[in-house]
Amino acid sequence: MQEVRELKNVLERVEGKLIAAGKLYGAMNFGVWLSVMLFYYSIIGVADIPWQFNLIYWPVAFIVAMGFTGRVWKRLQRLGRVTGRKVEISGKGGILIALSWITGIILGWGVIPHMSPGVNAEASMAVGFLSFIAFSVFAMWLVFARYGRIEREIIPAFLIPATGIPIAKGMETGAMAWAGFLVGLGFSLAVLAYIYSAFKAIER
Repeated sequence: MQEVRELKNVLERVEGKLIAAGKLYGAMNFGVWLSVMLFYYSIIGVADIPWQFNLIYWPVAFIVAMGFTGRVWKRLQRLGRVTGRKVEISGKGGILIALSWITGIILGWGVIPHMSPGVNAEASMAVGFLSFIAFSVFAMWLVFARYGRIEREIIPAFLIPATGIPIAKGMETGAMAWAGFLVGLGFSLAVLAYIYSAFKAIER
């Protein structure tokens, strides 16, 4: 019986470390996009950048971010294999996550700004930006809940931008900058929540 208990304790510690690694992966995902967004704001804040810059920056940023998170994901999979746990996401789940972001882009950067929900063009763009983030992250959260487990750490990343939409509508100046800070706040809280969950898993 003593050996069984010791084996159970070892397995629980191993499982705790794997869960912690998964939480750290989630934190890195939000952290890398937070860095991408803040770097963008740092550039446009000090230089008069033409709109064509966006056509270069965001595709390059997407490739770099996905390359980084992809390498981390492979390491997480290797850790899972070592511990005897398969770390995978279903093909259908991956497709739905991609559709979540594609739909969010269409709504947030196309449909909503053209509806002019804000007091001016900048306010409308801010509403679209916040709607894009809130919808895409919320839809992704639902996919995780359906095909994996509920990731409560993600909630601030879509809830905070969503609460800012009514305020952004009425902002006559600085709406886009404010929206960016609001999204940054939501992502930062998601990172902190993931790291906290990782520590809790390690202490198991």
